[in-house]
Parts: sequence; structure tokens; C-alpha cells
Amino acid sequence: MPVDKIKVQHKFGIISHNHRQNLLERITAPPTPVGSSRKPTPCEISHDFILSYNNANPLDRAKYDIQASQLLQRIKRRAGLLTNGSGKHVHIPRAWVELTLLARCKGAFREEVLKILVASLFTAPTSIDNIPSLFLVSETAIEWIKELGNPVPETAWSNTQILTYWVTELCFWRIYYHSLLHNLQGCDSFLSDLSWHIENLDFIRKVYAKYPDGELLLRQLESTKSVISKIFPKKDSSEKDEEENVNILSAGLMHGLDFYQSVRNCSDPAVSLSALLTTLSLLGTESYLNTALVMRLLTTISCKNYLALQILQAASTGTLPLQGNENGKGGVFRTSFQNWDWIVASDFINLLVHVALNGDTSEIQKSALKAGEMLSVRVDSAPVQGYGLLDLVALNTAGLLSPAVQYTLQQGLARVHIHVKSNPLRKSAAHMIWSALQTMKNCAGHRIVVGIAQRKAECSQSIQSEVEGNSKFLFELIFESLSEHYIPQRTSVSTNQTPRNPKPKTIPKIVQPPFKSPDPNKISVVSKPGSVTHLTNSSFVRSFNYQKQETYVNRNNRILRDVVADQWYKELMDVFRASERAQQTVAECEEISAAEKTHAELFVDEMNLSESEVCAVMNQLVVDQSR
Repeated sequence: MPVDKIKVQHKFGIISHNHRQNLLERITAPPTPVGSSRKPTPCEISHDFILSYNNANPLDRAKYDIQASQLLQRIKRRAGLLTNGSGKHVHIPRAWVELTLLARCKGAFREEVLKILVASLFTAPTSIDNIPSLFLVSETAIEWIKELGNPVPETAWSNTQILTYWVTELCFWRIYYHSLLHNLQGCDSFLSDLSWHIENLDFIRKVYAKYPDGELLLRQLESTKSVISKIFPKKDSSEKDEEENVNILSAGLMHGLDFYQSVRNCSDPAVSLSALLTTLSLLGTESYLNTALVMRLLTTISCKNYLALQILQAASTGTLPLQGNENGKGGVFRTSFQNWDWIVASDFINLLVHVALNGDTSEIQKSALKAGEMLSVRVDSAPVQGYGLLDLVALNTAGLLSPAVQYTLQQGLARVHIHVKSNPLRKSAAHMIWSALQTMKNCAGHRIVVGIAQRKAECSQSIQSEVEGNSKFLFELIFESLSEHYIPQRTSVSTNQTPRNPKPKTIPKIVQPPFKSPDPNKISVVSKPGSVTHLTNSSFVRSFNYQKQETYVNRNNRILRDVVADQWYKELMDVFRASERAQQTVAECEEISAAEKTHAELFVDEMNLSESEVCAVMNQLVVDQSR
């Protein structure tokens, strides 16, 4: 009887019997259910690590501080703070989530984490890929505000409160930016969760009642909530209702973006500064968010453009003859500073403070501190007065400022004094600011306000040390993106390359509004010595075509049609190429057959064979091939 020999195969190699049994048990074991606990990697932030860090005694805290610092350094690299948010190692959404988790650690380490988070939010690109993480950080920051706002602080804000305030503010400005570009269509779950977190902020309002900073933040949250509530596609709403809910930029913000783009492109000062006058004439007549965003746009430009700052300071006195809108309603700059709403007045003071700290030239910084009589701006060919920070102190001495404006002015002067007192070349400015602060010692809560300013200056300096020097900040990125998206180019940019066969083209002429000769109430600026530029103060300097935005459903249908059309085009091209290859093959076969026939005829003629001999040779070839 034959014997069948079966070859022994060692699936796991030549190992011991016990090791083989262990491997088989591991392979046949059921899979681990999703969500079960697992051991985290050394570079991963876990809930157990945060609990261990917060519950550790002072002796064991040093060991956890080392591990936490290592985690923070990896997150800083992933956030791309030193590379302007670009590089293969950068993953901003993950960095934001990890920073939010690591910020749950208590103590001084939490401040370090929040500083990195603020620096990343202030410099990270405005990409739509960051939207999910942005909503997570926003919701968490609101809960932090609720946690830190109770009990009522009787002293100055802590560093953690200030950093949390900045995180929330930057997150909501990013959300509002995405809403202006209609990037939040389809983010219904994120928007509904964020709206739920913004509810019930009344007790926080009581906590921050005596701090205008907190009141401004709460107003920003509520205004953002009213904006995002219009993005929800209602189930019982028609397409027409959905189109009406789409947010559109206001006229004042559009003219502000036009001014911003004109300055960036180094356009004619008569055109760019006239757009600034139009923006000022509409400021304060629109929503809170648009007004605040325009003020930040003016802040960005004033740090670089001296004439724009001078016009803005002259307009704060109410001496510039600005026209209103079509309904005859004018902005806040048609009256003097002491008659403004405290919110716009606080934003104007913050503008001057930012310019005094970050102006590109010493001339710009000096003008922000004290304007006085400005020779660069004229009305009826006569110089006008302007308001700087020190000029506003004189208004406070006369009792013309409200307590909320006094709070912002004290805080701004204290921050500027902290900044300039360490510079030996600016001792005179430091003495003037200190003297102005001494005149405001009798204001309510003077010591608390100065303490908040000191801590804000400390936090700001530490954040700037974490950021690359040439980085573009958030509002600059926002205004560049919005102006490129909404504002058409004034002139076409020509390249140095010329076409080989140039064709004559008719270049359309860009017709600008004609500038009339100077008349009464005419505003002019002196851009260069002996060069006077006359400006128009009409609110119709440049009109824009407001394009109707597509709804979310129509945009998705259009994208789907484009995808299907592209797929059909690819399939048709494949069929066309296949038919071309088939026709080419047939043509090649016909050419080969004709060549072989010609060669055979030449062979027969050369050999002088008869027809019978040719048939005999062909039959012989057939017989040989069959064998």
C-alpha cells in the first residue's frame, strides 16, 4: 500500500511549542472593541496624563513638567510658528486640538500652552481645512471663560484670563471671516453646537460688567451668533429664503477693502485716500462686526501709511466735511470724538495704541501719541487739528470722556509707557506719557486698570517671542483674502514676456471720476513738499457690482455636474483614442500587405518564373506549414 508523505511546514519558523501556542492564541483571539483603553504612545496626550499632572504633589510635579515640556515643543513645531505655518512637518488642525487638550493642565504650564495657542491663531493661514479644529477651540474657549469668570475677580485679570480672552476673540474673528467667504455652508453640526455654547452668558456679563474689555467680547460672541444663525438651512424654508439668509459684505467694509487694496498696489493717493474718506463716512452706520472689522483694517493701514493715519486723526475731531450715505445718514466721524459711542471710541484708542507700539516709522508712532496741528491734512487749504493719545487726555481732564473710554485710555497709555520706558532714545516720550497717567490717577479703578495693562504687555511680549519676525498676522491675512475675493483689480498686471505673434488689441480705458477744481469744504493732503492732492469726499467714489452668491444646494449641484461632465469627457476621449489606434492599425496592415505584394511581384519577375512554377512553390509551402 503506497504511503503519502506530507511535508511539514513551519508557519512561524522553527520555534518552541509554547511560543507557537501563544502565537495561535493571539491570532485566534477576538478583535479589541472600538473605544477600549489602550496604552498611549510617549508623544501622545492622554487623559490619564492630564489627571496625573493635575493631581501630582509638588515633589512629583517636576517629572511631569519635563514630559509636558517635551510634548509642547513637538506641538510648537507642528504648528509651524517659525515657518509661517508651512512645511511638511506642519499640521495646524492637529496642533490646535493638542494645544486645547494640553491646556487642561493647571498651573503655570497652562499659561505657556495658551501663549502658543494664541501665537498660532494669530499667524496661522486662513485655510478651510482648519475649520473643524477652529470650532473645537472656540467651544472650549467659551467654557474656559465661564470657568474663569466665576467668582468675580476683585483684582486685575490674571495672565490665564487675558490669554483665554485673546483665544476666544481670535477664534470668533476667524469664524466670521469664513462666514464672509461662505465657507461655513454645510457645517450645520458645528454651527449648532457653537450656538448652544454661546447661550446663557448673562452671568458672565455680570462678572465682566465693570470691565469694558469683557463687554466687547460678549458683544462679539452675540453678534457672531446672530450671523451664524442665518447660515442654518431651515427645513421649511424655500430656496429664496435661503438666498436671503446668505451674508453679504456691507458697503462700508467693501470701500474699506478697496482702500486696503489701493494702498497695497501703490495706487494714486487721490484715489486711495478718497476711498478712505468714503469708508469713514459710513463707519458706525452698519453692524457691530463690520464696524469693528473696518477699525482693524484702518489699524493695519495706519501702521504703514502716514497720510492715512493723519486723515483718520483729523476726522476724529469732526472737522472734515464727510458726506453721508444715500439715506443721508452719516457715520461717527461726522462728529467729534467726545460724542462717539464708547465702543467706537474704544476701538479708536486701541488703534492709536497699536500704531504707537507697532508703527513702521518713528514719524507714525509720534503722530499716534500726539497729533496737534497737522500740516499734511487741509480743509479749504488750511491745516486742521487731530487727536492723538495725549490729546485725548486733555479731553478727559475737561470731563468729556465716559468711564468706559477712560478705562481704555488708561490701559493704552500704560501699555505704551511700558513699551517706551526701556528705550533710552524715547525718554522724553516716556515722561510725557507718565505725566498723562498721573492726571488720570483719580479715575475709578486706576490701579486695577494699570495692572491689567502690565499683564497684557507681558503676555504680548512673550507671544511675539514665539513668532517668526516676518510673519503676517491674522487681520492682514483676512484683508488680503477678502480684497482679492471681492474687490476687482483697478489695472491689469502686465508681464515682461511678449507673445511671438502679437495681435493688436483694444485696451479698455478705466474711467475715473473727474476731479474738480478746489471748492469750499475741499479736503486736500500734502503727500510731498509742494505737492498737494485734492480728495473727493463723496460716498460714490467707486461702485461695486455685488454678485449674487450661489446657495449651498446649487453650488453642490453645479460641482456634481462638473464632475460628471469631466468623467464623460474622459470616457469620450478614451473611445476616440481607441478608434484612432484601430484606424492606424488597419492602415498599417494595408501598407504591409501592399509592400509584400509588390515584393513578391518583383521576385517573380527577377526569377523569370512561369505561372505553373509559382503555383507549385506555393503548394509546397502550404504542405510544409501543415507539417
